[in-house]
Amino acid sequence: MSTKLYDAHVHLADPAFDKHRAQVDADLETIGLGGAIVNGTCPDDWDTVFQVSASNPCYKAAIGLHPWKVNDAPAGWKSDFADRLDRGVELVGEIGLDKWIRGYDLERQIDAFSFQLGEATKRNLPVSIHCLKAIGPLMGLLREAALPQRGFHIHAYGGPLELIPELIELGAYFSFNAGQLRPDRPEVAERIRAVPPNRILIKTDAPAFKPLPEYEAFVLPEAEDEQEVNHPANLKMGYLAISQIRGVSLTTLAAQVEANFLSYFTEARES
Repeated sequence: MSTKLYDAHVHLADPAFDKHRAQVDADLETIGLGGAIVNGTCPDDWDTVFQVSASNPCYKAAIGLHPWKVNDAPAGWKSDFADRLDRGVELVGEIGLDKWIRGYDLERQIDAFSFQLGEATKRNLPVSIHCLKAIGPLMGLLREAALPQRGFHIHAYGGPLELIPELIELGAYFSFNAGQLRPDRPEVAERIRAVPPNRILIKTDAPAFKPLPEYEAFVLPEAEDEQEVNHPANLKMGYLAISQIRGVSLTTLAAQVEANFLSYFTEARES
């Protein structure tokens, strides 16, 4: 297949890959990776995100404060974030809201999310949004906030089907992966089918979202503390599974996702 594959959301700077970077790079080349958005989660990993991204022209660095990290964010993180954007960082992620994690502080999450979304909007930058058990608060913010002219990306969308049209009107793109495909979650396939072709993206979220064995073509050598590591090259199995769910050929899906990825993440847009 000549069309390249694109990962809209991955954490290649995660320490789980420290011992396996050469193997990961080689396997991603094998599957024909065309691009990957390497997301940060907090100021502690932003420099590593840049180091990893600089090692491969297919990798694009994004910085963000993940909702799981909000409670431990250092003083001054907002200034650091804005300064890095002013110095040329072109992607924002991973940011969002999460009411699933223990000890969440929704008020602090909303403050962090609103600040980062606002900074992305000022600069019309792509932004990747995490939302888990918090679709109501997220919708409230998206309906009221100024948003990037180019739109926004919700990864692993888990909200109601009926919100998809409204989210598209607001500018949403949606990404899915093989790790979401479970026998007890038929609603995931319904969401995958409901997204129109020009708004769908594919991602791994590796090392998270380790897929079931039937969707796992690549496995990393695992230590005892790494039993759930998802190899980023399982991206290709995600493409294959999602093409089958949508009833199109792998080639057709790959060409559409390539167009969507390049349009959203890499093409310059006027602010």
